[in-house]
Amino acid sequence: MEKQEFFAQLDKMGVNTKQALGRVMGNEGLFLSFVGQLPEKLNLDRLVRLLEEEDEEEFYMDVHNLKGLAGNLSIEPIYDCAQAILVEFRSSQFRNKKKLAALVGEVREESQALSRLILRYQKEGGEN
Repeated sequence: MEKQEFFAQLDKMGVNTKQALGRVMGNEGLFLSFVGQLPEKLNLDRLVRLLEEEDEEEFYMDVHNLKGLAGNLSIEPIYDCAQAILVEFRSSQFRNKKKLAALVGEVREESQALSRLILRYQKEGGEN
C-alpha cells in the first residue's frame, strides 16, 4: 500500500491526518513513526482488566492517557470513545459497569481496526 493510500484509509477510519500532520509541523516521517507505535499502545487488555478489577486510579489514568494519545494523533473515534468513558466514570465510577464495559468494547473495536490497518501497511513495506 502506498503512503497516500494509507493516509486515505486512516482518514476513512476517522483519523484527521491533516490535523495530525499539523501537530508535527508536516513531518510525515515523524507522524508515521508515532502511528507505527499504535498497535502496541492500543492494546487495551490492561484497560479491560482494570475495569474488571475496578481499579479506579489505574483505570482512570489509562483512559485519560488513551484520550491524550488519540487527541494528539487526531484519532477522532477513539478520542470520542475515551471521552465518553471518562464522562461516565467521573459521574458514576464503577456503579454502571455495564455501560463502561460497552464503551470500552467500542474503543477496543476501533483500536483493533486501526491496528490491523497499520500492521497491514507495515507488512506491505510501508514506512514506520
